[in-house]
Amino acid sequence: MTTSLPETASFREFADLVPCKPSWVTALRQADRLVLTDDGKRVRVQQSLQRIEDTKDQSRAGVAQRHAAARAANNASIPSTPIDTPAESVLGVEGEAETPAPAKDTSMFQHWRERGERAKALAAERENAIAEGKLMDASAVVDAIKSHIASLRAGLESLPDFLAPQIVGVREEPKVRALIADAIEQRLAELSRQFGAIAKDPTARG
Repeated sequence: MTTSLPETASFREFADLVPCKPSWVTALRQADRLVLTDDGKRVRVQQSLQRIEDTKDQSRAGVAQRHAAARAANNASIPSTPIDTPAESVLGVEGEAETPAPAKDTSMFQHWRERGERAKALAAERENAIAEGKLMDASAVVDAIKSHIASLRAGLESLPDFLAPQIVGVREEPKVRALIADAIEQRLAELSRQFGAIAKDPTARG
């Protein structure tokens, strides 16, 4: 079964879907890289993923410029940074939000979006095949075959009672054989007719 993305999500839910830190979602919103609902309170998931994908190169260029400027400012004002200083204390919120990891998450959601679109296309193709009579529901076909085989069995079991009055007075063996063969042929022809009906409508009976 195919997992589909919701149409909209809260900012926290969108962060869980990607997945990423909420601060990255905040940065995306401030950079106008999210498509929001009219009230601005929820994220339109599919459109936002597409906008993130479409603007990632431009975003990376902007991030690279800001980081270069930050490094230049740090080199001018701070002689050195202690080895054990956490990266977050140097990069700040912006550095934390613009790490390369979300780009990988976006690629992952591109994969899931493509799977969802492919699943929808396959479902539409299946519906078209059913409408054109090229595909039938397996359970309906099995039920119809069982029903018709049961009818054939009942017809064969009734042959003795059906044929006895006809052959009781017949002395010629070829004629007796012909009567039996004809009765069997009639029942097989009926089964063939019923199977032909299944090809048109597996729910048909009789």
